[in-house]
Amino acid sequence: MPSYAVPLSTAIICFAVISFIGTAPWTIYQYRKYGYFNFWRNLVFFSFIYYCLTAFFLVSLPLPKNRHDIEFKHHVYIQLKPFNFLKDFTTIPGFEANNPRTYIKLVKSFTFLQVLFNIMLLLPLGVYLRFFFKKAKKWYIALPIIFSTTLFFEVSQLTALFGYYEYPYRLFDVDDLMMNTLGGMIGFFVAPILLFFVPSRDQLHKQDDSYTSDHIASYGSQLVEVLLTLAVSQMIGSLLSTFIFRESDMYSIKLVISFLFMVVLPFMMKGTTVGGKIIKLTIRLPEKKPITSLIYRFILIFTPSLVSRLGQSIYDFYSENIYMILFQLLYSLIVYFVGEFFIYYYKRLD
Repeated sequence: MPSYAVPLSTAIICFAVISFIGTAPWTIYQYRKYGYFNFWRNLVFFSFIYYCLTAFFLVSLPLPKNRHDIEFKHHVYIQLKPFNFLKDFTTIPGFEANNPRTYIKLVKSFTFLQVLFNIMLLLPLGVYLRFFFKKAKKWYIALPIIFSTTLFFEVSQLTALFGYYEYPYRLFDVDDLMMNTLGGMIGFFVAPILLFFVPSRDQLHKQDDSYTSDHIASYGSQLVEVLLTLAVSQMIGSLLSTFIFRESDMYSIKLVISFLFMVVLPFMMKGTTVGGKIIKLTIRLPEKKPITSLIYRFILIFTPSLVSRLGQSIYDFYSENIYMILFQLLYSLIVYFVGEFFIYYYKRLD
């Protein structure tokens, strides 16, 4: 089992990095296409990435110590006899094919578990293919895909990761081709049982059709719009303060640039922000005093940052003086009531 722990742990780390990098573009694509972020569609997408990584690492790791490791120079690289694993079963101590009582020793042996793992390796691929193809009668399409996948794995082993290493370090086994393909097809046909709690593609499409261009954006999409707009404005503010202004003025510069991106530009572009342009979201401005609505929105977004900065300044002057403690308490109360006032007034503007 330790030999499988390395591929699995490596897959987890790599998947975390890939998912972090791909989350923002995929989220934007989903929202631009469907108008909302579909949990199940993204769960299938990310789990498929994780599975692909895990399967590849299982057949590739652990790697040799170096590219020219002569330890593998005289190893046997190919096994072309079909069902050779049946012969290997006869070598298991205590196992007799004609004695059912000895089958427990077979099941516990590494030889049997290796065959079982080869069957399980591509079983999830069959499930994913059934999800995409929907119908069992398309097995003739799934079969070559599954076989090509296992052939890709075996060729990568035979060629030592396509020539990267000087000598192959894993065995090209025709039995692996057969068992991987068998597992993939089993997964394809039993997929409806495993996908019972997952919405079908048709159900997801029906949910997509329920969203129209005038649909009110969810809180999640509104948050994405704000974060994207802030990211662009903060990046521009950092560049300006680094190359043009003094770094000590960075916070003030970022605040001004953010005001331009979140108030001035949306007012000039009738409710469209940089983040909203990316994910096709428009702020619905009131007919009366639209600039006031944008200003209050800006204040609500930046109040936590301003409060935090002011609170840090107050903390620098902390002392055990009772008046200072009362002032800190008063400051907290003022912040609370001011925040409640802005939220109430902003709701009235809507």
